[in-house]
Amino acid sequence: MSRARTAVTSTARVDAQAAVVGASLGGVMAAWQLCRAGVKTVLTSEFPWIGGQMTSQAVPPDEHRYIESFGASASYMAFRKAVRAHYKAQDRFVDNTAMTEGCNPGDGWVSRLCFEPAVAERYFRDLLQPYVDSGALILLEAVRPAAALRNDRTIVSVTLQGVRDRIGCTEVRADYFLDATDTGSLLALADLPYRLGKESRSEFDEPQAPEHADSCDQQPVTFVCALRWQTTPVTPVPRPPEYDFWRAHILPNYNYPLFSDHIPGHEGFSAVRLPFFSAAAMAGEPRDPTLDLWRYRRIIAAHNWQGETVTDVSLINWAQNDYALHPLLDGEVRSEREVAEAAKALTRCFVHWLQTEAPRECIGEQGYGFPELALVEGLLGTSDGFAQQVYVRESRRIVGLQTLSQRDILLYENDTDDWHPATCRNSVGIGLYNMDIHPTCVSGMGSNAVVRPFELPLGIFIPADVDNLLPACKNIGVTHLVNAATRVHPIEWLIGEVAGLLAAHSLVTGAAPAGIYESAALTTQFQSFVQEQGVPVHWPGDPLAANNT
Repeated sequence: MSRARTAVTSTARVDAQAAVVGASLGGVMAAWQLCRAGVKTVLTSEFPWIGGQMTSQAVPPDEHRYIESFGASASYMAFRKAVRAHYKAQDRFVDNTAMTEGCNPGDGWVSRLCFEPAVAERYFRDLLQPYVDSGALILLEAVRPAAALRNDRTIVSVTLQGVRDRIGCTEVRADYFLDATDTGSLLALADLPYRLGKESRSEFDEPQAPEHADSCDQQPVTFVCALRWQTTPVTPVPRPPEYDFWRAHILPNYNYPLFSDHIPGHEGFSAVRLPFFSAAAMAGEPRDPTLDLWRYRRIIAAHNWQGETVTDVSLINWAQNDYALHPLLDGEVRSEREVAEAAKALTRCFVHWLQTEAPRECIGEQGYGFPELALVEGLLGTSDGFAQQVYVRESRRIVGLQTLSQRDILLYENDTDDWHPATCRNSVGIGLYNMDIHPTCVSGMGSNAVVRPFELPLGIFIPADVDNLLPACKNIGVTHLVNAATRVHPIEWLIGEVAGLLAAHSLVTGAAPAGIYESAALTTQFQSFVQEQGVPVHWPGDPLAANNT
């Protein structure tokens, strides 16, 4: 039975062995591993920068506390070294990192490595360029998926539409399709079952799941912008039309103004306060331990460069500009594009508020507004200082042969410490990050539950209802709660690698992904292949690692 979600007239055709639809962080790594394996590959990109949340969405890496030593794929660790080498090669860079361990150009405290997104984008281009030059990789840019043709359990083709004009379309045909969009677009276009939003407690017996499922109760999105601190005041951004609404908005259930120094706490509807700036740090004390919002996602720290021409730059991805009024995906009121536009308007309102009305008491001064803050044009590849796309925390997710749930990774109260890796015999990757849920779009409930180091079973990469489609981004077979842990940079990177390696392995061996999953011998063979490519499948201290290292 053939199905096409959208009718689109095609004017060109591209054939390949594998098609990676979406140049997200996972998409780039999937394409790279496919090309390394000798697979003729197509990679599509909607936005000018490839790399998704690390580049076009402008989000510094969210990483776990062991990342300086272990806990990620070899390629991710190599990337981190390359970023640091890029900065250390600059004559005026002095590495006076104070907030974290390791060389941290932005000295931001969200991560041990905060840097300019353009550095990552250049790295990804250089990583893929040899395969583009050799013809092994076809990179189709400024296109988005508009339709998918499915014949029963097989995706036949995906049709791409131009972002700038909708006249010319390209039909892509491949043996395997990898959905590397940040939203799981191919699942919807191919009319496949998927999960979205919150599952009910009865589905997986998750302690923090609600009684009733709600596909609209999704994580909020955020439109990131870059702000520079400068001594000369600037003209504030014009007062946006939506400003009065957001200025008066009270965060539901938390009962404090969204535009304030309050942010949601870790559990329930508790709140904590973080100053916008550290008075000591702004006065020239970079080692001041205060956790302030300005240094949270700072990507350029002036004290890391010699001279007076470099100024602080921070990426504004704070609780104050999380957009949760409407869900991004499958909402009844607003489309994806409308939600993204509304999220950008919220951030613009917040910037205006920071410049004109935010209390200056955090830096020991009277008055309101920080006119020293200026949007940084060009830094994010745009003329207005905003990211190229909205930051997406939650995607449509496959209904996989396995589903990773909260019970699989939760750290229980009777655990004496947090080093109890959650193991599985068919693991094909590892991850670690708290279940970081920002107040969601319907219930408004946030959480930050601690988890154990966990492993990613093979079955969460294999859809139950289609044979030649694999997830390569935030769309693996996990629940809403677990997605809050698997959505971060090192794990999405690894997800892309595993998806690309699974498609490559199937093409080379002739064994379908489901067949590999169903056979213990073939699973072991694939685990060995994955590890040979630098992807760890077990954590140190995992008893299963003794037999499968």
